[in-house]
Amino acid sequence: MPLLRLSLIVPFLATSSVFAADFKKDIAPILERNCYECHSEKTGKKKGGFVFDDLETFKLDIKDNDVAQIRPGKPSESHFLEVLVNDGKNHMPPQEQLSDTDIKKITEWISEGASFDKDAPKLAPVAAKKSLPPIMSWTSTEGKTIKAGFVRLEGENVVLKLPANGKEATVALTRLSEASQKLARDCAAP
Repeated sequence: MPLLRLSLIVPFLATSSVFAADFKKDIAPILERNCYECHSEKTGKKKGGFVFDDLETFKLDIKDNDVAQIRPGKPSESHFLEVLVNDGKNHMPPQEQLSDTDIKKITEWISEGASFDKDAPKLAPVAAKKSLPPIMSWTSTEGKTIKAGFVRLEGENVVLKLPANGKEATVALTRLSEASQKLARDCAAP
């Protein structure tokens, strides 16, 4: 599987944050900065049928079923989060990457139930389907960065675990930047 085509999701750590994610204070500003241009009532654009500033419409994309964009309590099963962190053709926003802080806030918000009400009861963290190693950033020789967990070195390849589906992907070390090659060797050191 080519490094640049990996579709990834940043997993939520099993521990809960001291500060719960507040939609109005934490999530809405991220969406306004990065998504409203194409997905808001204010701009009159509803690309892909998504609108994030009309909460009644946005709420329709938040359900615990296989077709919902956001699955409360299940960030690793939420397509919304996947397109924010993947490096594929469906990446959003199209020309930018959200900061790690913004991704963490959105992941936490989904993990806690994806509620618009800051006083709503928070969901207990849902264990990942498969155990994931710590997620790290890996950069290709072309300068593209993905997030995945280190599993092991196999000769001149590094095996990474994809948080989106828990599957392993083998990547030739020569396709990684020098810093990422060093990271792989450091992770493999006893």
